[in-house]
Amino acid sequence: MAMAAPALAQTPDEDPGVETPEVLVITATRTEIPAFDYPGMASAIDAETIELTAPASLDDLLQELPGVEVAGGPRRTGQTLSMRGLSRENVTLLLDGARQNFNSAHDGVVYVDPMILSGVESVRGPASALYGSGAAGGVIALRTADPDDLLSGGETFGIGGVAGHRTVDGEVRAGLTAYGRGEVFDILGHITRRESGDITLGSGNDLPADDESLAGLIKLGADLAPGIRGELSWQAFRSDVTEPNNGQGNAGVGGLNPLVEKDVTSDTVQLNADIAPAGSLLDLQIVAYTGQQGVHERETASGRIIDRQLDSWGLRIDQRFEFTLGMFDAGLTVGGEMYEDEQHGFDSDDPAGTRGGVPDAQSTFQGLFTQLELTGAVPFGLPGEIVLLPGVRWDSFESASVLAADNSDDQVSGRFGATYAPNETFRVFANWAQAFRAPSVNELYLDGTHFSLPHPILGAPVFITNEFIANPNLRPESTETIEAGFGLSLRDSVRPGDRLEFKASVYETQAEDLINLSVNFAFPGSCFAPPFLPCNAGTTNSANITAATLTGYEAQLHYTSGNGLELSAALSDVDGEDDVTGAPLGSLTPVRLFVDGRYTFDAPRLTFGARAEFAGDFDKTNDPALEREGYTVVDLYGRWRPFADRGLAVSAGVDNVFDEDYSRTVAGASEAGRGFRVDLSWSRNW
Repeated sequence: MAMAAPALAQTPDEDPGVETPEVLVITATRTEIPAFDYPGMASAIDAETIELTAPASLDDLLQELPGVEVAGGPRRTGQTLSMRGLSRENVTLLLDGARQNFNSAHDGVVYVDPMILSGVESVRGPASALYGSGAAGGVIALRTADPDDLLSGGETFGIGGVAGHRTVDGEVRAGLTAYGRGEVFDILGHITRRESGDITLGSGNDLPADDESLAGLIKLGADLAPGIRGELSWQAFRSDVTEPNNGQGNAGVGGLNPLVEKDVTSDTVQLNADIAPAGSLLDLQIVAYTGQQGVHERETASGRIIDRQLDSWGLRIDQRFEFTLGMFDAGLTVGGEMYEDEQHGFDSDDPAGTRGGVPDAQSTFQGLFTQLELTGAVPFGLPGEIVLLPGVRWDSFESASVLAADNSDDQVSGRFGATYAPNETFRVFANWAQAFRAPSVNELYLDGTHFSLPHPILGAPVFITNEFIANPNLRPESTETIEAGFGLSLRDSVRPGDRLEFKASVYETQAEDLINLSVNFAFPGSCFAPPFLPCNAGTTNSANITAATLTGYEAQLHYTSGNGLELSAALSDVDGEDDVTGAPLGSLTPVRLFVDGRYTFDAPRLTFGARAEFAGDFDKTNDPALEREGYTVVDLYGRWRPFADRGLAVSAGVDNVFDEDYSRTVAGASEAGRGFRVDLSWSRNW
């Protein structure tokens, strides 16, 4: 493995006789409409960006997406995400089309090594009309590579590897990839190994985070007949970590947030099929998958063992029809989906093995959906073209546990979007959408102990607890969003051959029955009067909030000069409040601007780039402990290919150049400080 080769994000040298396509189509929208024409905000992170920036965590990978926030601190297992002010429960995560539903406040949200990925797509805004429950914030779709991504022309086989080091946490990384294709079958195998230690923070402190991980991918594809393709894959992740039980904070003393040895396992096996034989009405896409994610923890001091495991399976079938409807070119997608999640928890300190906040329960979902695309000339004699995108989905769900009564319901989610393009340069769009989220089993069936504290008078070793209280009568969240925006596409604006695209929108979301986790931390009077017992630290439960409003804006820009310069920028902000009390509400973030610029010199095959994130002060909270100062973080990166005809590359970078001491919300620790990294990669195709 130390001989080094490319991550799956690496792309082969382009054929100089083939022009790189300029139209970006986001497949997560289930349309054939270019992203610029889509009536909403969508963007992608390409393979080139992943290779150049060498992300090591979810935060590294997604930070350039407007409206998306990855918080929880610098530990990989503590990171969680939000989109447009809505938490992880409202963001649909897909891996090659398979849902990734694992969600833990302190153990992470998805176990995929970024170097296994060849691209990321993001659709912001309600997507329940396509994806059902849990897509009120939007969709993030992760994609792994196929052999066709890494081979060009008449090449049939390739091999490569990568080795790298990062100073901020002492990480050593190595990976190996092999891929090939024939007339019928193609295959790809990849493995990545990482080892890292304590993280040096911008504050100057070290955050304990010993971490070893192994990630792998095996993908077998077959072109069974013209227009018929099947693909079977297995994505696996293993990690051994020593860190605090709550990966978002520092290790405590006196039994608080103790150090644990975490064993993380994640497996996703899936079958994808595209069935569109020539001359047939069939244009089917099928995704069938099964997955298992688990975290096994052992406290290093006490030996206590706690477990969390989620078993999932799902099936999704889409059929697309293309036809002419009057003066419009039309595309109709109809489909259905069903999936099930089953969770198990364990705590060796509880006589019944019950783990607080991780109930044994399961949820089952079924959905039917349809979406119509209409593209054609504008009526009433107006110039230009119009795109119409109506859609609707029906869902039903049921959650069950031995702890309390079942929770079930059904929901219809609709959307209607329109884009008007009077010419090739300008677009204006509007979008109305409904969305919903079923309450999770963790919210419905909360049980056991949330946390323990030393007695306020007696002190340790007398501990008191804050207990979870179940609420099986939770109602699903419902949202209605209106969004409007515009886009500009300019060519030859600064110099011949350049291209600039800019798109921006504002939105307002009216939410009903938002599910809010409330920690009612209080000591009863008995704690302070002899004999000082009984005593507790209050309760924690989930409840519906009657109504709330979220408002925000997003803007994104991309510029390509045509002679080596590439610039991109993303600006976003979101506010939210309880309509009854006026209190701040939601997974809110400060105003944030992200800028990325790079220049490639063709002759020496050199690329230099810089990224900067600017965030304003965060005061959208009634809790002073959650307020954050603004910050500016700058990263530098570069790559050199010494030989024109050999797949050797040297990459390097400096993260957090000015050693900024900053932290995001939902984190008990600063972010990583200044760190240097270097990677050596090599590949060879035949």
